[in-house]
Amino acid sequence: MRKERIGFAMSGSFCTHEKVLEALRALTERYETVIPIVSETVSVTDTRFGDAEELLEALYQMTGKEPLDDIPSVEPIGPKGLLDVLVIAPATGNTIAKLAAGITDTAVTMAAKAHLRNGRPVVVAVASNDGLSAGAKNIGELLVRRNYYFEKHR
Repeated sequence: MRKERIGFAMSGSFCTHEKVLEALRALTERYETVIPIVSETVSVTDTRFGDAEELLEALYQMTGKEPLDDIPSVEPIGPKGLLDVLVIAPATGNTIAKLAAGITDTAVTMAAKAHLRNGRPVVVAVASNDGLSAGAKNIGELLVRRNYYFEKHR
């Protein structure tokens, strides 16, 4: 098992959560420490794609860690250097816009801000329906910043 500490942050785009959980499972098979992070909305929203409580339980079962779901719980990521890499999957257009504008009003965006202060990588997996149109300018904004990397869909 690899020793790098991975943060795995999930924002909305509930229709992609099933596929995102497959990616998380693959990470937990390769890395010793994977810390789940969810936005406040994800932590409480039941949708036709799944129940919030079941998602949180699945995250716990896969990682062995309670998901972090508020700003106070993720803020120490920066000062304590808790992660080596932060993955944001799915990264919705809304989350990407907030990152581009420097807005840190969710657990996911605060986790990114806190992590970036250490000059460490943030891997962004754009939710497929948010990748084009009005969101393109925000993706472009992040592409020119240090330590942001984008996952390529296969």
